[in-house]
Amino acid sequence: MKAQIQYRKTDGSEGIALTASAVTSTVQAKKDLAAKLNLPIVESGNEEADIDARLRKGNIDPESISFSQLSE
Repeated sequence: MKAQIQYRKTDGSEGIALTASAVTSTVQAKKDLAAKLNLPIVESGNEEADIDARLRKGNIDPESISFSQLSE
């Protein structure tokens, strides 16, 4: 199973990323997207806030993240 992650950048443009594994939650989709885009790690002690901060540094709106499963 693979997943497609859709997102919107802060400039209004949209993007899509494909993952090699299934995604089961928005938090996991955010983590996978940040890792796939090699965004700098941010550590504040709150995992979800850290992921959102990574996405913001990459000019991605964390609230815009959505995903869908793709069958092989």
